[in-house]
Formats: sequence, structure tokens, C-alpha cells
Amino acid sequence: MYCVSIGLKDYKKALKSIGKYEMAEIRLDLCDFDRRQVKDIFSSHNNLIATYRKGQETSEYRDSIIKTAIAYGAAWLDLDMDYNNIEYISGLKDFCSGYNTKLILSIHNYDITPPIEEIKAYIKKAKNLNADLIKLVFYSNSEADNERVLSLYKENANIIAFNMGELGKVTRIASIGLGAPFTYVALDGETTAPGQMTIAQIKKYPH
Repeated sequence: MYCVSIGLKDYKKALKSIGKYEMAEIRLDLCDFDRRQVKDIFSSHNNLIATYRKGQETSEYRDSIIKTAIAYGAAWLDLDMDYNNIEYISGLKDFCSGYNTKLILSIHNYDITPPIEEIKAYIKKAKNLNADLIKLVFYSNSEADNERVLSLYKENANIIAFNMGELGKVTRIASIGLGAPFTYVALDGETTAPGQMTIAQIKKYPH
């Protein structure tokens, strides 16, 4: 399955784009929608991920936007383990339970692919926090980095793991065949991460 990552500030364009895909990630930290727009977005589609990375906004504002997305139909909530403390994650996990929203706990490294023991520690932490899906996204500087991240599928279920960057593109494609429930794709000209491809580009990419 393809999940389009949307970080558009143009609300009408975002709403129109969502309807073209069976799954979408709404990057609330990039979109800058108000609560009414968030309500309309998440009411419009039954398979959306609410993602709000760390930004300059107040925690109260961020919290209200996240909870609005959940209350109005978010299928998933993605929280970064490096940016949110255990108490906050646990509290939102409980809030999600009341709306049948599943929790993705994620980790990102935009520079390297960490050693395998460090990655395993992230997985253990996410499992202890009762994540429904664990997202592990790193940056590829070598083929060995790609092999390391793809090897995670051998011993772990309920994960989505791939590498960013030009070298990491192949892991975005390979992850689906190895057990990832979906892979992230971009709108034309609107990537939200290094190495992200459109569906058309993925279909042309050797794999």
C-alpha cells in the first residue's frame, strides 16, 4: 500500500489530494491547519495518519491539534520517541484507545543508520510503550546501511523500517515485500523527506 505524505499549507489542495489515495499521512507540523480544517481533513478519509513533529508552537496548541485529529477520525497517530516523553506518549495512547486510533512510535536519524544494538533499543522502548506499529527511519550512507535496516524484518513484526537519501530509495521499495504495511510516497514536487518518491517514480525504479 502507498501512503502519500502531505505537508501542504494550501488546505483546499491538501483536501483534494487526500481523496486520490487510499492512505495519507498529514504532516500537521508542516500544513499549519487550524482546528476546523483539521476536523474537516480527518473527517474526509478513513485511513489517515496524524503526524506532528517537533516545532516552534506551544505544547498546548500542538496537543489540541493532535487530539482534534484523533477525535475526528485519524486511523493512526505518529509520535516521535525522541521528541515526546514517556508520560506524554502514554497519555496519548490512552486517548487514542477511546477513538480506535492506532499508535505509531517512530524514530528518525537524518545523518546515519545507527548500530544495530541502538536500533534494537528503540524497538524495545516502543514495544514497552505498546506501540501498534514501530517506524524506524534512518539515513543511508552505504549498502551496508541498507542491509542493516532491512535485516530488521527478519526478527520483528509490526514495523516499518527504511532508509532516507538517494542510496536508501531501494529500502523504501523493498520494505513492502519484507513485511511493512505500507511505504511512504510524495505528491509531485512535494517531498517531505530525502529520497521520497512519487508512485510513478517507484514504479520506474529498478526492483
